[in-house]
Amino acid sequence: MYHCEICFYMITEHNELFEILKQMPQFLRFSHEYQRSVSPEAELTGRADVILADMRQTDAAEMLAFLLSHKRKDAELIVLADRKQTALLTTKDDAEEITDIWVMPLTEAEFQFRLTRWQKTYKMSKEFWQTQNYLDTTINSVPHLIWYKDKEGAHMKVNEAFCKAVNKTMAQIEGRGHYYIWDIDPEEYAKGEFICMESEYEVMEKRETCIFDETVKIGESMRELKTYKSPLFDLDGSVMGTVGVAIDVTQERLYEQMMIKNANTDFLTGLYNRRYVYEYIDKQEDGHISVFCIDLDHFKSVNDIYGHHEGDKALVLTAQTLQDCMPEGLIARMGGDEFLVVMVGARTEEQVERTRKMIKERLDGAYAQHENFQNISASVGAAYSKTGTESFHHLFHRADEMMYREKESNR
Repeated sequence: MYHCEICFYMITEHNELFEILKQMPQFLRFSHEYQRSVSPEAELTGRADVILADMRQTDAAEMLAFLLSHKRKDAELIVLADRKQTALLTTKDDAEEITDIWVMPLTEAEFQFRLTRWQKTYKMSKEFWQTQNYLDTTINSVPHLIWYKDKEGAHMKVNEAFCKAVNKTMAQIEGRGHYYIWDIDPEEYAKGEFICMESEYEVMEKRETCIFDETVKIGESMRELKTYKSPLFDLDGSVMGTVGVAIDVTQERLYEQMMIKNANTDFLTGLYNRRYVYEYIDKQEDGHISVFCIDLDHFKSVNDIYGHHEGDKALVLTAQTLQDCMPEGLIARMGGDEFLVVMVGARTEEQVERTRKMIKERLDGAYAQHENFQNISASVGAAYSKTGTESFHHLFHRADEMMYREKESNR
């Protein structure tokens, strides 16, 4: 999937070596570029991905110093040297900067063999990078906690979701145990509380994937986790640790509650929406309900004159006022500037009318206190169930009709 372009730079007086290099077959997903000079050049050294430096008949220490000062840090350096130079180079402090030393002279077949062996090793390093990239991208894109532990319980690798959960960086977590990562008090750790090590031992003993319901403590808060743990096997088949995936059940419940709330409420005002109103009515066993329909008069003028942002403020003010004056009622925004209040329980006609007038007075009073809303007023219609058998649809229709009659009179 990856593609790797390699710029080879050979420093040599022997053109036949350069010709052998150019004849090296290109592996799949690799492309080669070749450069050559008799003595080292700074520009070519800086561009190269792989440098093959023939140091015979040269001052090896001087050439090495030049190459190390001009090559890229990630560039590979292969030195071609005689045995005397090899003994000198391997004892230098910067010998670790050399990728490999090929003792010359080599036959053509030997030189080809070393090139092929290097090429396979280089390809393996790129495939390792790709595999590591696959792994990191996969585990870091997952919202669940993922970790790898050794047999003693030290965390060797975790994903970003794990870091976020414990509020620590990967560097802080690597090599550390459960009590430090999850901020477990030493006394609690000594008691074995909230450390989940029993499940780790069970997985390593059974040598198979196991599922657990576990509770962990982060500071003063508790988290419920559904964990899936599997053993990790060493080269000889023995268990060397575990890998775990945890679903944060506590967080999932919060997400579920948030989704339910978002589905049932109006984003702007926080009131219930039309969808929830009908669900609420269907669940009521008491058929005695009172319905109040509210619509804002001259609301459009606020949007036209002051903009929709100011209009949104008027809607929020309406919602807050209704919540203050009708704390026991179900309050909903039905859409636009239309609101609804539903109250459960038997009421008289006089009680309903007093409530209707109170709602209008409270809303009109709230609008009058705002400089840009003084032209707004509320039209309120009401209907109530006398027998407890009238349907909500019928009551809503009656309240809506009354509200529109009031709106016409206000005009």
